[in-house]
Amino acid sequence: MGMRQVWAEVNLQTLRENFFKHQTYTQSEIMPIVKADAYGHGVIPVVRTLIACGAQRFGVALLQEALEIKAVFPEVTVMVIGATGTEDSDTLVNEEIIPAVFQLAQAQALSETAVRLNRTAKIHIKVDTGMGRIGYRETDISEILRISQLPNLYIEGIFTHFATADQRDLAFARKQLKCFEDIYEKLKMMGLTIPIRHVANSAAILQFPESHFELVRLGISLYGLTPSSQVGGNVGLEPVMSWKAKVSHVKTIGTGETVSYGRTFQAAYPTQVATVPVGYADGLRRILSNQGEMLIRGRRSTIIGRICMDQTMLEVTKIPGVKVGDVVTILGKDGGERLTASEMADWLGTINYEVVCGISNRVPRVYIEAKEA
Repeated sequence: MGMRQVWAEVNLQTLRENFFKHQTYTQSEIMPIVKADAYGHGVIPVVRTLIACGAQRFGVALLQEALEIKAVFPEVTVMVIGATGTEDSDTLVNEEIIPAVFQLAQAQALSETAVRLNRTAKIHIKVDTGMGRIGYRETDISEILRISQLPNLYIEGIFTHFATADQRDLAFARKQLKCFEDIYEKLKMMGLTIPIRHVANSAAILQFPESHFELVRLGISLYGLTPSSQVGGNVGLEPVMSWKAKVSHVKTIGTGETVSYGRTFQAAYPTQVATVPVGYADGLRRILSNQGEMLIRGRRSTIIGRICMDQTMLEVTKIPGVKVGDVVTILGKDGGERLTASEMADWLGTINYEVVCGISNRVPRVYIEAKEA
């Protein structure tokens, strides 16, 4: 069976270079965040490449994601930074996966399991310093101390998450950092010293060095995407993924003819139309109908008519020589032109994270291997 005429290219050499670029910003250990199938890039090839770069610890959001990594790389340390349930305790302890703990019931279940299996469970305490999702508040110190008394548990780490580290104004991030440090110091005064602190995400790695501590969590900018329009633009990051397709059909329609469902596009002049076999089931969001762009023969071409589930039409009247089989760039570079996930995110009124995470798994990933060091 031939390959689908739509694919995403993932350049593992670029990933490697991005990882090393970030090492110049911090002395701390880097924990790459590879949740959501490594932000849509494919978790196993990404983890394999980063292990070769020296990464030894990886962060995910779900237990299922951690198990997927452990099945292939049993020797690496994997941490679930999201929520896990008490019913996951056996798996977490058996597989030596580190959970984020923010409720006493979680810790008790882990402790009981660890005692039963005659193991020690490593945990990281999550504190909420202003993100408002999960985590202990500063009023919960006594509960963290109770957890530290439970048998067969080892509190290896404590962490929090910034709400605004990707903004130029770090006033709120500084407030969060102060809150985190206060909690850490109070615990220390009460006899609980925790060896690993981690607070910094991609944006904080790049612009908030006071927050680096022993470990930093490298997410979006590892994949060559800026954390926001305000941060990361001057780092020289290269996007790791590009998204391409091949033209399946070319035709000319007459003045007044329409294209696609609902007839939302009507030709004002004889128009050459190229059809591309990609649609919203692949992650090309339907809201881009009649306004998004793709690159073809090094030029920008506008999407016309509604994006269908599996097909999209482009206006190519002013681009000479377009033919079936031509490569169309949905994200990436073609000649001197470039379309980034950040630009597509602007059209959508969202963020680049959602763009790359939204490229569905029916789009095959094609890997460009990293060069040997």
